[in-house]
Amino acid sequence: MQLSEFLARFHIQQPSNDVGFPIQMRNIAKQSAVLVPLVNVSGEIHLLLCKRPNYLKHHPGQICFPGGKLEDTDANLLATALRETCEEIGVEINNQHVIGDMDSYWTLTGFEIKPYIALLPEKPNLVLATNEVASAFYLPLSQLIDQENWQDIQFTRQFSAYTLTGFQTEYGLLWGATAQIIRNLIKHLN
Repeated sequence: MQLSEFLARFHIQQPSNDVGFPIQMRNIAKQSAVLVPLVNVSGEIHLLLCKRPNYLKHHPGQICFPGGKLEDTDANLLATALRETCEEIGVEINNQHVIGDMDSYWTLTGFEIKPYIALLPEKPNLVLATNEVASAFYLPLSQLIDQENWQDIQFTRQFSAYTLTGFQTEYGLLWGATAQIIRNLIKHLN
């Protein structure tokens, strides 16, 4: 997808309020934020994603966006997303690169994740915090838009069965909150 096409389509769509979680969960969720970095790579939009180290206690080896929990020193959730991006991948994003946000996503583990979209004109120089990020990679947005590339994933958590949608990458399966945030972004474009 070309940059001009993305910008035209992104601004047309309005965010959806359908998040699929009960209101009680929304009131007790721990606040967090992620940055969804869209990067211009040779005229095509790519998503910049991270893979967590396998030795981590929470979400080991999972594919994610840079982000984390709201801290007392953060002015707001956008500040959280920008701080975490700088800490995790060494990229300082200024507000002029942030082109919008999307509806929050509530996780089964009790987090409210607020996604912010940033548009970067070129690949940034990455400096990974290896205690949080094992690797970082780019996925073409056009591959993610193609529904044929997605598959249903079944899993069990606390004796309940769930079906989510995932996307296989060379770095592993992209699923869970990250996949749902990407799918919400794609809804903005269709």
